[in-house]
Amino acid sequence: MMEDWNVVVIGGGDREKDLLEILEEDGEFERSGFRDVMIGKVEDIGEFLEDAEQKKYPYLNRVIPIDDAFFASPENLTDMLKKHVERYIDEIEPGETFGFRVERRGMKEDISSQKVEREVGGYFYDLVEKVYGRKPKVNLKNPDTLVAIEIVGNRCGLGFITREMREKYSVIKVK
Repeated sequence: MMEDWNVVVIGGGDREKDLLEILEEDGEFERSGFRDVMIGKVEDIGEFLEDAEQKKYPYLNRVIPIDDAFFASPENLTDMLKKHVERYIDEIEPGETFGFRVERRGMKEDISSQKVEREVGGYFYDLVEKVYGRKPKVNLKNPDTLVAIEIVGNRCGLGFITREMREKYSVIKVK
């Protein structure tokens, strides 16, 4: 089971096996247990995104870069996320907007994506206000910075995704 992963790849067309073979040329990848969803570790995320953008990986639909990955359970998920998002507080510049998005596979009966977004996003908002004495700006539609929370079974990944990254790489699509 991969501990140190830095990318979530979502394929399409029930071609998981074919996509996995192609991806393994450029990193370590494994099935997640959810259809067409793989997690992986690549050496250079920028290079991987460039290759994905150039259609090097047929059957690949989306990529979510991950900066921080850890294991969580429904009972400790929100607390773990709050602790892990603190690392991004210095990344949000005054005047910049931010938003949180949760995409989960698994834990469906135990947690609500919207509730996690509200709790963790609210905690982050309050933290920025407390530490910097300013009210941060939230934009859920098209923020300057999007914190993507990917829950895949009992694994959780955080991706700090800027608007520039989303504009440069059409394969980065956060639901």
